[in-house]
Amino acid sequence: MSTGAGREAGIGGGGAHDPGPERQDQQPRHVRRILKLWAVLSVVCVAIAIAINPLIAPSSASSVAGFANLTDLVFTVLAIPVGLFVWLFVGYSVVVFRARVPAGTSAEDLDDGPPLQARPGQQIAWLAITGTLAVFLVGWGMFGFYKQTTDPPANPLVVNVTGQQWLWTYSYPSLGVQSNVLELPVRRPVEFRVTSDDVLHGFVINGLGVAMDANPGMWATAPIITPTKLGNFTTRCVELCGLYHTYMWSRVEVVSASDFAAWVAANGGRLSAAGARAGIS
Repeated sequence: MSTGAGREAGIGGGGAHDPGPERQDQQPRHVRRILKLWAVLSVVCVAIAIAINPLIAPSSASSVAGFANLTDLVFTVLAIPVGLFVWLFVGYSVVVFRARVPAGTSAEDLDDGPPLQARPGQQIAWLAITGTLAVFLVGWGMFGFYKQTTDPPANPLVVNVTGQQWLWTYSYPSLGVQSNVLELPVRRPVEFRVTSDDVLHGFVINGLGVAMDANPGMWATAPIITPTKLGNFTTRCVELCGLYHTYMWSRVEVVSASDFAAWVAANGGRLSAAGARAGIS
């Protein structure tokens, strides 16, 4: 009898077999668990982004377009870990720390969770990492802008671009040619001067890295680009400009110097000027 009573007392009264409060070192290491999962997912997602980038990025046919594609990739690679860090913590907290109460429990009967206590080390680390990223991204953009604007190639081929509802017109002042098709010689620097006859348009050639607003009554000069590949591209209007905005596009052809000279002659241009200014022998 005494032995049975002792056992009952030991079980019900918190004797030697009662595990008591869970020790701190036995509790789940939530932060470590999240950080490990974050690191693995970041590596996997960054690898996937790098792998599929050549499949989804627009073709690059100029140094400006190449830098734009590289910028998109760099910004994506940096944004993936930051986004995963935030959303992983949110998702983990929602699943693991969710309060489980009977249905129909009123708000007054719910207990408050433990108060959050900020740690100076965590705050300093967060500000240092995000601040470094911000400074790097600003510096990256300033470096790209500097390279495009401070050392432009000499003697570019000037092309005046005029937008009107709903087509583009191109004129070559040095060659005496006007056309609705944009013809460009390969490896020849080109400077676009853009305007509009009616409403706001947006002049874009993705493959060449050209993007400029066409403002009525104003001339805007785009950074000089040099086509590096032969091929066909498309200009588009990226500003909603009326009923037929979708159809405001035209063909762009990057051709050899000899083909460009033949195109200039066929359109009544000045061959002597074409040879002197466009580098055509």
